[in-house]
Amino acid sequence: MRRTLRRLLRSACVIGLMLGPSGCGAAPQSETLALEIQVRLFDALADRNPDYEDTLAALLALDPATREQRLTPLAQRNSRDPLIASLLDSLLGTEVYALYYQQFHNVSPDLHRSIFMALPYRALPSPAAIGTTQLELFRNRRGLSALVGLLSRVDKARAVAMAAAWSPAADTTVPVTYYIMDGNGDAFASEGGVCFDLYSLLLSRRPESNRYANLADVPVANIEAVLAHEYQHVFAGPTLYPEGRSFDTWQARWEDLLIRRIVSEGVAMQCNPPSGFKKAVFEDSLVVAYWLRELEGVILRMRRNEITEDSVSNWHDRSYHDTARRLLADFVSRAYPDGDQPALLQEHITDRPSAVYTLGWWMLSRIVAIPGGRDQALGLLRSPESLFDQYNAAVGDTGLRVEL
Repeated sequence: MRRTLRRLLRSACVIGLMLGPSGCGAAPQSETLALEIQVRLFDALADRNPDYEDTLAALLALDPATREQRLTPLAQRNSRDPLIASLLDSLLGTEVYALYYQQFHNVSPDLHRSIFMALPYRALPSPAAIGTTQLELFRNRRGLSALVGLLSRVDKARAVAMAAAWSPAADTTVPVTYYIMDGNGDAFASEGGVCFDLYSLLLSRRPESNRYANLADVPVANIEAVLAHEYQHVFAGPTLYPEGRSFDTWQARWEDLLIRRIVSEGVAMQCNPPSGFKKAVFEDSLVVAYWLRELEGVILRMRRNEITEDSVSNWHDRSYHDTARRLLADFVSRAYPDGDQPALLQEHITDRPSAVYTLGWWMLSRIVAIPGGRDQALGLLRSPESLFDQYNAAVGDTGLRVEL
């Protein structure tokens, strides 16, 4: 154990040197730095709690109240450990987690800190079940190092080429790319950087029975396609969201925002088209019709001044979460009436058909399918206000139209 602890201490020193402005030096951070620190943190938690499996078995035999009393000092002991605290500070202080906290407001550094300090004994209740994810990752920590080797095979130049084909930008250099293992989101672009959550996009989509087996042999084509999607957002951002846009009313600003987000996701998804279950739910006629009518209703009520900005904002939030989950449950009940409904919902929760993603894919793929459609899609990045006219022209009188 002493040899292991010395190795971890040396790793912590290396981490400090890699932290850039917040650490000892100013070198750029490695794209896999957060993964490497997380694995070292798991090792430290295991080394500092060598009897955790026996302790956990004893805790499970206690009543809930007594168990909670015993768990609290264990977490406090972790928080007082200088190595664990240093590694956790390093993890949450990486550049990718700075981007993460800008993107997601349902999780804070303090919550992440509590989740990690509760390991290896329990999973704290948390948004997107992050606590459960981190406990699962901890228990499979010996297989995680294979992910770093897997990422070395990712061809970012190929991803850039796929993104450039759907981008009006002249400059298509590789954006800063970071990897994490968290489970709260999947991939996103923020401030010119791209974050890829390996748990959400890779591990969670593998069967539980062999989720961590043969990771070094996983094909990287899907990773490259998702990266291409996010790179496209980076490349198209200045065109789709030019500086100097202004609006006379909040209604005009919100209508513009909804249209631009639909265009943005619809074009980016041409880099990684949905397939299988995800394509089926995104192209389900009842799901698509529902979101088209909802979008029409919201825009018309805004134009008539019949709705408040808070109501629109709340509708938008629900469209990604509560309403999307309800539509997913309805689709599963119709498509798999004899299936295991709870298991299917859990397996495909990341495929829930939110308004922006569903309409983005549906509307842009219909435009792209017509002669000259690719050029029209690229043109929408410059003139997104013509989305509804171009979509209606693409589907004709027999399709699901937008009546605005």
